[in-house]
Amino acid sequence: MKEDYLQQIVAMDTLCQSFRDSVIDVFFRYPIGEALKATVDLEDKFFCFTPRYQSYFQIIKRIIEISDIFGIQMLERCKPRLMEHSYHLENPESAKSRENFEFHINEILLCFRDAKDEIQKKISLLNSSEIDRLNEAIHCFLEGCYYSSVAMSVHAIESRLFSLMMSIYPDPKLEELTLGQLIREYLDHKQEYGSVIPKKHEPLLEHCNTYRIFSVHPKKEEINKPIASSILNMTFLFLLDEKLVKKVEEAEGS
Repeated sequence: MKEDYLQQIVAMDTLCQSFRDSVIDVFFRYPIGEALKATVDLEDKFFCFTPRYQSYFQIIKRIIEISDIFGIQMLERCKPRLMEHSYHLENPESAKSRENFEFHINEILLCFRDAKDEIQKKISLLNSSEIDRLNEAIHCFLEGCYYSSVAMSVHAIESRLFSLMMSIYPDPKLEELTLGQLIREYLDHKQEYGSVIPKKHEPLLEHCNTYRIFSVHPKKEEINKPIASSILNMTFLFLLDEKLVKKVEEAEGS
């Protein structure tokens, strides 16, 4: 089943709450009617590596890793601290105490709860096709498949770029162009398209055209994690630009 990372990041507070309640119920509870345990039993000290624990934790850990791609200041500012809380939740010595466990998971929960409205607002700017492609780009990135991540990141901008160009110069011939040709058409004739795409996004188009070729054709150029991360972040910056979304909506409504 394909992971829906964008939906998971919206629901992170709920996910953290379910994780917390499940762990307390399974690992920090004595038999029914007795008090809750303050620490896990000695023989269960590696409980944080059990399938039940990891089924929640790995999702949370991955979402924290990509939490700064939305351009949300709170998440960008908190990411180092979130990574530290994540580390402690995977450390048997830190996690075996109920007090420590609750502290770390609650800090993550509260951070994402505070950012939830802003996250939802950002994701609402994306259409279903963009969401599908971005989810795949994120999955490939997290799995270390950087060539594939770049390819899917670039494909995620295709419909937005096409719509923006058509809003200025509705030429049916644009529909026949490949993605690479579409990018080159805009870069070579941006004055004719009224510079509809702000200059700050032009580096994305340039990089997309370059690394797209490297990612899908046999070349000696390596696409590593920093390159894939850069392309993924610039893709989100482009797709989450509210001004560009409004231009597309205005064109489609005219």
